[in-house]
Parts: sequence; C-alpha cells; structure tokens
Amino acid sequence: MAGLKDIGMGKGRESEITQEQEQGKVFEMLSHGEGWWHAVKTNPKALLWCSYSLFSCIMWGYDGLASSIVLAVLKFREDYGVYAYVKDKKEYDWVIPAIWQLALGAGSLIGLLLGGIGAGFIAKKHGRQLCMALSYVFTIIGVFLQWFSAASTGHPGNLPMLFGGKVLTGIPLGVFITIAPTYCSEIAPLPLRGATTAAVNWSIVLGQCLAYVVIRQTQGLDNANAYRILFAVQWIFAAIGLGVLFFFPESPYFLVAKGRIEKAKSNARRLYNKNFDVDGLISSIELLLKHEAEDQKSASYRECFRGTNTLRTLIAMSTFFIQSICGIGWIIGYMAYFLQLGGLGVGAAFTVTMILSFIMLIGNMVGWVFVERFGRRGTALYGSITLSVSLLAIGITGCFKSSNAIWVQVVFMAIWSFTYQSTIGSVAWPIVTEVSKSTLRGHTQSLATITTGIVGAVSGVCLPFLVNPDQGNMGGKVGFIYGTLLGLSCIGVWWYYPETKGRTFAEIDRLFEMGVRPRDFEKTRLDD
Repeated sequence: MAGLKDIGMGKGRESEITQEQEQGKVFEMLSHGEGWWHAVKTNPKALLWCSYSLFSCIMWGYDGLASSIVLAVLKFREDYGVYAYVKDKKEYDWVIPAIWQLALGAGSLIGLLLGGIGAGFIAKKHGRQLCMALSYVFTIIGVFLQWFSAASTGHPGNLPMLFGGKVLTGIPLGVFITIAPTYCSEIAPLPLRGATTAAVNWSIVLGQCLAYVVIRQTQGLDNANAYRILFAVQWIFAAIGLGVLFFFPESPYFLVAKGRIEKAKSNARRLYNKNFDVDGLISSIELLLKHEAEDQKSASYRECFRGTNTLRTLIAMSTFFIQSICGIGWIIGYMAYFLQLGGLGVGAAFTVTMILSFIMLIGNMVGWVFVERFGRRGTALYGSITLSVSLLAIGITGCFKSSNAIWVQVVFMAIWSFTYQSTIGSVAWPIVTEVSKSTLRGHTQSLATITTGIVGAVSGVCLPFLVNPDQGNMGGKVGFIYGTLLGLSCIGVWWYYPETKGRTFAEIDRLFEMGVRPRDFEKTRLDD
C-alpha cells in the first residue's frame, strides 16, 4: 500500500510540474504576442516603479557631472585652486592643480567601484530596498562634507574634505547603476524591456541637464554659493528617494529565488493590473530558476567566467567599456572648461553645454525607438561607427586655431551628443541585462559597473594632464585618441554582439548553451 501511495504521490507531483511548465510556457507565448502600446496601457504601475528606480539614476548623472563641470566655475577655482601661468593664454589665471583634478575625479570613481561591488553582494542576499536606503544615507553625509569644504573668511576651500565627500557620494552611484537596470529588466513587460532599460541612460542625461541648468544659474555669484548650491541639490534627490522607498516592491524574481512565493505573488499583484496572469509569471520565473538551479547554488563572480558565462560576461562588460572610451568623460565632463580654453566666454560656454545636454536628452528618447526598431546589435554597431567618425572630425578641427574652428567642433560635438545617446548610450543597458544569465545578473551588472569605474579611472588620470592649460593643452586633438580606440572596438561589436530583441531570458540562455555564434542569434529559430 505504501508503495502504491508513493507512486500516486509521484504522479501527483509530476502532474503539478507539468501544469507549472504549461503555465510558464503560455505566459511566455502571450508575452511574445503583446504589443508595446498595449503593454504601456495595461501596466502603468510596473512602469511607475521602473520610473522610481530610474529616478535614482538622475543622481548618477547629476553627481557624476558635478565633479568636472565645477572646474569651469571661476569662484570654485579661486577658492580651491592656485594662481598659475597659463601657457596658451600667456597670462596668469586660477587653476585647480592637475593632481587634485585627478583626485576629485578618482574620489567618485573609488566610491562607484565600492558601491558596484557591494551592491552585487547585498542585493543578492537582502534585496534592492536595503541597498538603496544605505545609498541615500551615504549621499546625505557625502553632500554634507562637500558643502562644508567650501571656502570661508580667511580660509581656502578644503580639498581633502571635498575629496572625502566625493568618495561617499560615489558609493550610491555604483549601487544605483547596478540596481536600476536589473530591476527594470525584471519587472518591465517584454515589449518594453529594451526601452525601459535604455531609459537608464535617459535618466543619467536628465541628471546632467539639471546640473548644467543649476550651474548656469549660479556660476555668476560672487561667493561660495556659486558652486555650493550645485552640491546641495543632491539633498533634495535623497529626501524624495527615501520618502518613496518605504513603499518600494521587491522584484518577484528576487522573492522567488529566496523561496518567498506568496510575497512574490503579492508584489506581482501590486506591480501589474488585476487581469495580469500572476501564476503564469511566477511559474515562468520558477522554471527559469529551476533550469539554473545548480548554477544558483554556486552563483558568484567566479561563476561569471566559467563555460559560456565567460562570453556573456565579457559582452556585458564590453558595452560599458565602449561607453567609456567613446569620449563621454571628455566631451560631457570637460565640455564647458574645454570651450572656455578654446576661446568662448564663460556665459557662451555654459549656454552651449546646456543646449548640447538637451540634445542628448532628445537623442536618448530617440534611442528608445532605435533599440526596438533596429535591435540591440545594429544600434550598437552603427552607432559606434558614427561616433568614431565624429571624434576623429573633432580631432582634425582641433588642429586649427581660429574662432571658426571652435564652432565647427561644437557642431561635431552636437552630432556626437545625439548619436551617443541614441545608440551606445541607450543600447548598452538592455544588452547587459539581457546577455547576462538570470542567476548571475546582479554579479554581471556589478562587473559592468566596475568596468566603467576602471576605464573611467584611467581616463580620469589622463584627461587633466591632456586638457589642463598648464599641462598638455591638447584641446580638440584628444578626439584622435578616443576616435581610434572606438574604431578598433567596432570590430569586436560586429563579431561578438548578439541580437536579443524580442527574446525571453530563457531563450537567450538556450542560444548561448547551444553554442550559437552571437552574430547569428537573429536568424536562429528555436523550436519547442
């Protein structure tokens, strides 16, 4: 009797598994058939919570730019800098020593690396909510140090304290840029996954636009508020973020992985409409995680470089590498300072940078269409080629010393700005979240963030010595360096980048496991 009972129980369990598989497959089929407009209309709550996670990336853009754009403010250079001879102008002027420019840029990058590494561990074990709460606290303390590092009567600005503040505000940058794209990729409907993760970069650009607007309004003040207000605005971001965080719903993917099935269903009901197939979603997640159960037990940074995971991890890391070597740190970070050195007045330089920042914002919105219309691979490849040509053109015009030459450079900077945001700036985020294995997504995103930090650190070391008027003073010729590096990277994009548009995470896993060449993903059919 016991044997018959066991057999009956076995059949029941088998039936349960079959039903679960059927629910998961039906859910995936319906996801494939859903149009993007229908997904927008029927999933407003999920998109709102995606928007909240994207809000944190506004801080990334804002603070990441503040470290470099503040160099263009004369009052900042007077309070923190030295009065030195500028060879190109053949006169003395206030400058921040290159070594301290390096240190301030490195402070944010050190924090970014720490935040990226920490987020990979903490988010996997405790969820994203705790990571974000700690990050907002670091922001508040870091801005406090920056605010009180300003010059006061009889005392110059305290650069070591400013450096400490930059490290602390850099930690949230690494956390937010690791958490936001993975969260969006998990809760956004399939037709909107590419556009939603691409919107990470739009949020960053919006933060940069806000930084330009603030500095444009305050740079003419004759006291420390000319630059201190730029720092203080981040307190507003942190206050809003903390106020909403209490209601933040964890991703069902995280909860299912932790065995909290009922909580996952509860959060799914909060995220989606009342007619949404919650059981189908949970079944599809369980099937995906069961398929990767053995990997889940050994999920680690080391696992990212085993078997087919190696290629997937390198593709993800390379997207952020390409973002960093296409001149973003130079054009966005040093634009106002560079234009002033090229002969534009302070007001004109800030006006140009503000206009170009809004061109970037529009370009990124166009990128939402590009990533879905032309796919991930095509957007990355043709965008990288166009950016390389634009950078080389900036380098060529930089060889000429005239007022017309600087305006020609501005034109190519505008082309670069629009192209970057509509292509590699947008598409890198969906590529990273889609090529990474589900069980390793957090680790892979952390490694991509670390790549940004390392490449940014190298760039941060070199740029002050290349750009500063008392050092290399290369001007637009810096474009030759970035244009050449990016041109060589285009070969790797063509060879290794897969087309993942319209594929579920399970399908992408199968394609890599089958050994399909990444460039052949688009023409490969998967038959059940």
